[in-house]
Amino acid sequence: MQRHRRLNGAWWTLALSVLCACRAGGEGERGASASASAPAPAPSPFTASASAGCGTTARFANGRHTLVSDGQTREFWVDVPANYRPGVPLPLLVSLHWRGGQATDVYGTGAGAFFGLKQLYGESAIFVAPNGLDQGWANNNDRDVRFIRAVVDRLKLGLCIDNARVHATGFIYGGMMSNALGCQAGDVFRAVAPIAGSLWSGCGDSPNKVAAIMIHPEADSVAAYQFGEEALGKYLAKNECSTVKRSIGRNGCVEYQGCSAGHPVVWCGFADRGHWPPEFAAREIKTFFDRF
Repeated sequence: MQRHRRLNGAWWTLALSVLCACRAGGEGERGASASASAPAPAPSPFTASASAGCGTTARFANGRHTLVSDGQTREFWVDVPANYRPGVPLPLLVSLHWRGGQATDVYGTGAGAFFGLKQLYGESAIFVAPNGLDQGWANNNDRDVRFIRAVVDRLKLGLCIDNARVHATGFIYGGMMSNALGCQAGDVFRAVAPIAGSLWSGCGDSPNKVAAIMIHPEADSVAAYQFGEEALGKYLAKNECSTVKRSIGRNGCVEYQGCSAGHPVVWCGFADRGHWPPEFAAREIKTFFDRF
């Protein structure tokens, strides 16, 4: 993981700024096509509902917040839309940083904020970037699963969140942690989107299912392709999917068929860019999350 430690917030922001500039010239057409070709949303097994924070004065402003989890003070950074209204439930997107990074590398207002998703959602979602211990997500004894659950619970009490649209994404170690949440916290998360993830943050047993879109470079030198495929196998088995798949969009993504109602599984393997998210990642993730 030595190479991975060299990642930093400036590199991430610069890279995604360039990618978004590329989108301005051509990604819009590709994104529109992906949206048009996506299947109609399946009936949600969740009951769309407003969190306890709806109708009350917001208890969270933008920026750093803390809570105590497992006896440790942990940080998380919140982004609330400028046009936030306490009576309108919004999706919550949990965004998890890479190894050697921190929450402030994900949080922000630039093109790369929250892995490029903030720019796509605009003012239509609430974002949170939890901070890992030791700049990562080892999730020893499920401590990070408990921490992220506590963050979501706290936000639901202090903001108006749609309980049926809580999602998680992350890159490398953050992708691994997204998988841990997908394995164990389907009672909280509707969908997850690990980017270059694996099962190294754990994958505890749980009867709860989540929808998943998984993005993984074939040439990744940190979390090899086979480890992404191993995580894919977990979702396919848990969601009772068949081995039949069909192409969706224009970015090489495939959706497995026959999955249990409301729990689709999409795999986006790609041959370029190596250890780095592809330029289409944010667009594909948002298109997928918008199905729920």
